[in-house]
Amino acid sequence: MQEIVQGPATDGGGSDLDVPAIVWLAWSLAVGIPLMLGGIRLSRLTTGAAIGTALALCIWASFVNALSAGGISDVLLMILCMGAFVCGFVIGVFNFARAIGIAALAALGGLSVGVRIILLRPGLLIPDPFWPNWLIIAVLGAVTLLLAIFRQRASIVICSAAVGTFLTFLGIDLIINKQAGMSMGLRHLFDTNSAHIQYFVEHHYSPPILTEILLGVSLVLIPILAYGQHRFFKQPFKRVRSWTLDSRTLGEDVDP
Repeated sequence: MQEIVQGPATDGGGSDLDVPAIVWLAWSLAVGIPLMLGGIRLSRLTTGAAIGTALALCIWASFVNALSAGGISDVLLMILCMGAFVCGFVIGVFNFARAIGIAALAALGGLSVGVRIILLRPGLLIPDPFWPNWLIIAVLGAVTLLLAIFRQRASIVICSAAVGTFLTFLGIDLIINKQAGMSMGLRHLFDTNSAHIQYFVEHHYSPPILTEILLGVSLVLIPILAYGQHRFFKQPFKRVRSWTLDSRTLGEDVDP
């Protein structure tokens, strides 16, 4: 049997409050708070943030799962992820990417809720077998995607609140618990790299009580903030004067 060389499980998150950790913390709050409080009002900024976040997540997950035991520096991986976010954000502010941005926001909304449910328990919600955790996340993502098709406004306010609360409370958790809270749980959930097995055997996910409280509060706030956005921001996400293909396929709220 061939021995698998083990590495340090590089994730780009840094340690304590070093430069990568501070960048992730600041990014989480800078993106999360506006989405949480007014995603339905921010229009192109919301679609830009959604595409950028989705691309950053894909880059991060790809690297942590594909790297060899040698790993990569936290600073470099952080730069790659932030670069992906900026590129996605720029694309998302243009009108041609609007539908993609709404779909990305919907998928991220369901994913963010599912991930928090999985992270509530030590060792993740279902430690063994592992795949039901991702089944739960996939089902929630599918539900929010369907919501985007049939009830776009509801999807945007709910998923803006969901993604916003996830990122905001991730930032708060990074301040309080640093890499021992939600950050560690995300690594256990997303990282299936065989070169990182030993690291995760030695570093179990056991969320501090404050992390569990933050996860619970962030979930409770989703319907409250979504309803608040719906009540305070009456304007459609984007005014459309005709029954276009774009509005039909995404359940657009249109002016009569």
